[in-house]
Amino acid sequence: MNNSIARRQFLKQASAAGIGLSLASAAGSLARAADSTNANSKLTFAVIGTNGRGLSHVQSLTDLPGAEVAYICDVDERAIAKGIKETTKRQKTEPKGLRDFRKVLEDKSVDAVTIATPDHWHAPMAILALAAGKHVYVEKPCSHNPNEGELLIQAV
Repeated sequence: MNNSIARRQFLKQASAAGIGLSLASAAGSLARAADSTNANSKLTFAVIGTNGRGLSHVQSLTDLPGAEVAYICDVDERAIAKGIKETTKRQKTEPKGLRDFRKVLEDKSVDAVTIATPDHWHAPMAILALAAGKHVYVEKPCSHNPNEGELLIQAV
């Protein structure tokens, strides 16, 4: 029996696992920080982009104690419905669905956003979220070009 795995398949699985672990680790650090200040506190998240990797964000975040996904954002109504359905299966409260991510940035109760949109939106969304005082997790690549990367570093 041949149990070999194709290089491409291995790289996809390894990178998916690494991203999931880093998201869980970052969100876990935020959750521990919240727990250290108040035993009843929770962290409120918005997941932006739920047509692919964003659903993995939902799964990782809803596994963390003290974390709540309050918003699912996407320009596609079908992706919003998919994200809300997945979130509602995994947590008690149903998140709000929004097409315009800027509305999430106006909500002071949102502590952090995760961004899993097409690449050209990564840096602009992250910069706007940082300017709004949110913690940000953004999928790779974090920018569409080197200049956007520099702008993102300045925003941090």
